[in-house]
Amino acid sequence: MNGVCAVVVTFHPQHQDLENLSALRLQVEGLVVVDNGSSTAELERLQASCLIECYELIENGENLGIAAALNIGVRWAKSNGFEWIALFDQDSAVTDGFITQMIRDFKLLREQRNIMQIIPRYRDPETGVERVTPLDKDGGPFVTITSGSVFPTKVFEECGFFREELFIYCVDDDFSLRIRQQGFSIAESKTAVLLHRSGRPTSHRLLWKEVVTHNYRPESRYYWMRNKVWMLRNYGCRWPQLIYPSLRGMLVIPLKVLVFEESPGRKMRMFLRGLVDGLRGKMGKVV
Repeated sequence: MNGVCAVVVTFHPQHQDLENLSALRLQVEGLVVVDNGSSTAELERLQASCLIECYELIENGENLGIAAALNIGVRWAKSNGFEWIALFDQDSAVTDGFITQMIRDFKLLREQRNIMQIIPRYRDPETGVERVTPLDKDGGPFVTITSGSVFPTKVFEECGFFREELFIYCVDDDFSLRIRQQGFSIAESKTAVLLHRSGRPTSHRLLWKEVVTHNYRPESRYYWMRNKVWMLRNYGCRWPQLIYPSLRGMLVIPLKVLVFEESPGRKMRMFLRGLVDGLRGKMGKVV
C-alpha cells in the first residue's frame, strides 16, 4: 500500500461530494472524513457511504472551523501510523493516478530542494482553466491552498498543526509561511491535476471588462477580511510581498460585492466588522 491517508472535511455535502469521496478512496490506503456539523439527513448519507467505502467518519456535531477539523483528521492519521497525509475539500475531485503522481513528484523534487509540501495543478472542472500559482524565489509556490496538498506526516511535528483561531480563511497561507519559517520549501507537481472550483463564481460585464465574483456568504467575508489583517500584522514585515495583493483585495473585493453580489449591505457590514476585529486582534469563531 502507499502509506497515504486522505483527510476530507465535509460541511453539508452534496451527492457529487460523496462521489468524490468514492473516487478518492480508491487511491489511498486510508481515508478519514471529518464532518463539521451537517444535518441529520446529510450525516445519514455520509454514514452509509462510510460503510460502503470503508473509511473513518468523525462527526463534530457543529462547525468547528476548517483548521480544527483538519487537525482532528491529521491527528487520526498520525495515530494510525500513516507516512503521508493528503488534504482535500469535499468538492475537489481527483483525476486518474493523482496520489501516485503526487508522491512520485514529491520524492523527485525532494532531491532538489528541502520540501515539506507539494500541491497539484488546479483545474476548474467547468471551464478547464488552470489556476496560475505565484512562485517564490526558490522556484516553488509562495503560499498555497489546502485542498490537494500532500505532506509527509512529520511536517506536523516540525511545523505544528493548523492554527485554529483563524477558523477559516488564511489557514493554508499561515501554514505555508510556517513551513517556510522552519527552512523548508513547497513544490508543485507538473503532472497531477485536481479538479477544483472556488465558491460560486459569476461573470459580469463592467464597461469593456469582465468582472468575476465568487458569491461567498457574509460570514465568509468577515473571516476573509479579519484574517487578512491578522496575516499582515504577523507576517507583513518578514514577507512584504503579502502587502500589495492583500491591500488590493481589501479594496477591490468589497467593491465587487457592493456592485454585483446578493445581500451587499450585510456583506459590507461583515467586511467592516472583520477589519475592526483584525485590528483589535480578536480571533476565533464569530458569534
